[in-house]
Amino acid sequence: MKNRIIVLVGSIVFWYLFFVLGRIAFLLIQAPSQAGFTFPDALNTIRYGFLLDLSMSSYIAIFPGLLLFFSSLTGPGYMVPFFRVYQAIVSIIISLLLVVDISLYSYWGFRLDATPLFYMGNLKAMTASAGFWTWFLGFLAVGVLAFVVYKLYMMLFIHKIRSLSKDKLSLFISPFLLMALFIPIRGGIGVSSLTISSAYFSSNQFANHAAINPVWNVAFSITESKDLEKRYIYFEKSRMNELVKPMLDQGEGIIPVLKTDRPNIIFIIVESLTAKAVGVTGKIKGITPNLDSIAKEGILFDKVFASADRTDKGIAAVLAAYPSLPGSSPLKYQKLTENISFLPKILKKAGYTSSFIYGGTLDFANYRSFLIQAGFEHFISEPDFRSDQLSSKWGAWDHIVFDRFLKETPSEETSFFKTILTLTSHEPFDIPVEPLMKGTDMESKFLSSLHYTDMAIGNFIREAKQRTWWNNTLVVIIADHGTKIPGNSGSEDFFRQHIPMIWCGGALSKSDTVIHTISSQTDLVATLLSQLNLESKEFIFSKNILSKKPNPFAFYTFNEGFGYLSANDFMIYNIVTNTFTHSTEDKDSELQQQSKAYLQLLYTDFFKPAMY
Repeated sequence: MKNRIIVLVGSIVFWYLFFVLGRIAFLLIQAPSQAGFTFPDALNTIRYGFLLDLSMSSYIAIFPGLLLFFSSLTGPGYMVPFFRVYQAIVSIIISLLLVVDISLYSYWGFRLDATPLFYMGNLKAMTASAGFWTWFLGFLAVGVLAFVVYKLYMMLFIHKIRSLSKDKLSLFISPFLLMALFIPIRGGIGVSSLTISSAYFSSNQFANHAAINPVWNVAFSITESKDLEKRYIYFEKSRMNELVKPMLDQGEGIIPVLKTDRPNIIFIIVESLTAKAVGVTGKIKGITPNLDSIAKEGILFDKVFASADRTDKGIAAVLAAYPSLPGSSPLKYQKLTENISFLPKILKKAGYTSSFIYGGTLDFANYRSFLIQAGFEHFISEPDFRSDQLSSKWGAWDHIVFDRFLKETPSEETSFFKTILTLTSHEPFDIPVEPLMKGTDMESKFLSSLHYTDMAIGNFIREAKQRTWWNNTLVVIIADHGTKIPGNSGSEDFFRQHIPMIWCGGALSKSDTVIHTISSQTDLVATLLSQLNLESKEFIFSKNILSKKPNPFAFYTFNEGFGYLSANDFMIYNIVTNTFTHSTEDKDSELQQQSKAYLQLLYTDFFKPAMY
């Protein structure tokens, strides 16, 4: 009996200590770039991460516990090979998750969860953010770590397992030991089971993130969708509708800015086009000279905020005026997106043809199914480019994609809506020209890649001006999402969400105009449709920025909550702790309730096919 207890308890302690060492490794790699993170914070990550670490360690011990129970009947016999196979699998999986978590945090700004599973359909796209040596060293690290962990575990416990014998006392006591595992698994004996909120202890978001056990977080996030209703239902339906009514006001009247209500329309959705790096909206000059010049020729919307933090979420916001739930994406739910409205479908009814042009694969993150549902009729993507044009990790360079657009759009073409999605300014920020910035750090490489994309856009606009269709064309340039660089903005920081939007083209009746109205990425649809004299009320999350009486606010989500910004108010709500971590309002004010009701409306609207 003694050896069985030693193996069971020892396994829990072994994995707990391994998770603590994993947290230390995470801190050593990530903490130096985090402002305001202190040594006491580091110690507290171990303290507040204790329950999650212990819970995951106890989960891992369930199967060995079952084997120890059955060995009471059979003796050690098959125990040794079972333990070897199980511990080898566990060592590989956990080592992989820890290494991936440490690697991805720099890019994503949140601990590993089920999000990567959404992108597993396309291995090439998944691995495009990093170079060969990054992946090689990553796999090497996983292999070495898994081997060391496995050998160490076997060295500590294999002799105890071999010494097991049939034992009636163990047969009686083992079931109680197994049942006892559920106490640390659920975080205690209270009414509520363990949640990620147990790791939250600081106003420094990185400190909270560091206390999270990423392996536990992956398992939890896979199943958390079952708890969405409990998480997002804050009010009775009637009260929710009452609270959100003023937020759904699309504005009164229209400020016309077009010479015609049926222009050709081109959307250019630029990868990671943060306002921080654009000269006319940020403090850094010289990175985007072409965009700065184009903004002077047309209309600059300088207070637009991205709906969320990933390209798939940005596509939903721009083309369907649909926000994302925290940590999720509309593109994940193919059946549910059949019930939302799309800009291309509205334009098709108005006589437009539509095309989507992208240098990468559309078989990533459900792009293709979403875009087909959206109503696009023609696609150009990675398979449509020659192999020698696919030198970028993500696909074809931006300038090649713009050239292909011009080739596919003859001068006599009319009544078209075409969307271009760029990709070169995505990690790993490789570019086909000499970089503007000489540094090899992430920020320098990003700014150089954005400078290259700016050059590609400038060349495209200059060439487009020579086409017959230019005089009757509106071009909208907008980002898919913001970025943490430059400046290392946190995921909840509205500076990270700040993006520019520029309207230009021969169809514009105004130039050198700046619109200062605070707005969201989702507001593009209602704003455009109002200029076309088309109805937009079905896009309930979209407002007319060019209204004579606009409704100026922006709502955005990040992995653990949402942000709300207006001229006088700024607040951040954390759905893990269910608290406003930043707010200019008194506790439980009307505006705080409105912002929560807005999130509830989004949840209710998106999941209504499943709820009603």
